[in-house]
Amino acid sequence: MKNAANKNKFLLLALIATLIAVGVHGYLTQHYYGLKFGTAGGESVCNINEVMNCDAVTASRFSAFLGVPVAMWGMITNIVLLYFLAVTRFNLVQDKAKTSRYALLLSGVTVLASLVMGLISTTMTNLCLFCISAYILSLIGFFGSWMGAENVSMTNLVEDIKDIFVTEKWVGGFLLAIPALSFLGNIMYLESHGFSEVEKLAKEKVAYWQVAPQQNFDLTTGLSFQKSSGEPTMTIVEFADFRCSHCKHAAPSLHAFIKSHPDVKLIYKPFPLDGTCNEAIRGGGDGISCGLAFAVMCVEKINQKGWAAHDYIFDNQEDIIRTQNLDKNLQDLAGAVGVSQEELATCVKDPATQDLVRKMAKEGESAQIQGTPTIFVNGKLLSGGQLIPVLDAAYKTLKK
Repeated sequence: MKNAANKNKFLLLALIATLIAVGVHGYLTQHYYGLKFGTAGGESVCNINEVMNCDAVTASRFSAFLGVPVAMWGMITNIVLLYFLAVTRFNLVQDKAKTSRYALLLSGVTVLASLVMGLISTTMTNLCLFCISAYILSLIGFFGSWMGAENVSMTNLVEDIKDIFVTEKWVGGFLLAIPALSFLGNIMYLESHGFSEVEKLAKEKVAYWQVAPQQNFDLTTGLSFQKSSGEPTMTIVEFADFRCSHCKHAAPSLHAFIKSHPDVKLIYKPFPLDGTCNEAIRGGGDGISCGLAFAVMCVEKINQKGWAAHDYIFDNQEDIIRTQNLDKNLQDLAGAVGVSQEELATCVKDPATQDLVRKMAKEGESAQIQGTPTIFVNGKLLSGGQLIPVLDAAYKTLKK
């Protein structure tokens, strides 16, 4: 009885670890789609720094297998494992000993997958904290499954595997359900959110990009970011407005793509949808979008934290729009990025700052952009360039 009680405790440990793993994989799956298709409301909660960056890992080519997010594979596998552990722990099967060994075998598969993904992670310059936690949870689950399994021996395990094709076909059904549900879940998500045609359209958009007229932008102005110091294979120029909701959703996807591709450079050029500093916008404006653009350029000039200012504004976009008070917005921004309010206010009013933003807005007008965000790759308009599948398709043509 004592031995049975101890085994139940280990099975409970495996159950808890697997349940948490389902939640972790579920979050990663949801964020994968949001980041890939430009609907993410912001960065992942597990972005800590440039190295521990889940977004960059999500944007890499290793984040999907056979077109399905790796996280979804993990989520479905752990749900099936959860079933095996639950029916074993709560005595809901006739042969508890054999079912416990099937749980052990499936748990071993999750550990093997974790080892493979862990080895792949060592080849990358970015790490994902949630992914690492999923690997650790698989190890805890395997330990609990091992200690909770009954009559474990190589002979029994081999016979159990043979029985899947003879007397235990229900187990094979559950195993086949993993790829079936993974593919089905991916298809259903894409269809329900209108994403099913994006990857097909990506090829079409790249075809138009390849024959688009060449634009000559000043690549020395605007916010610039590249992970490496080498010559970029791909230079992305983004024109955006800080109060544009579509621009907010585009930012995490663009940044994740840049961070996962060291030979890609991103240049952000403000294109305020505000006639007070942008001649392309007729009918005037309230000056707030222009003021935010001035402020970001000033922060970059004062302490080289322009990207931090960029991110702060997008992260707090709703509050900024609701406030409708530029002075209050600048006050909050100064505190967030560590510059004095006086120095920021002086720089914002400096004609040189305002002329810089007007010059970049004029570049956008000359390129005949129709809205924000607008993406150019290597000087040519890439429609839908804020979406990772489109960027991936363009990048692959440049690497051929």
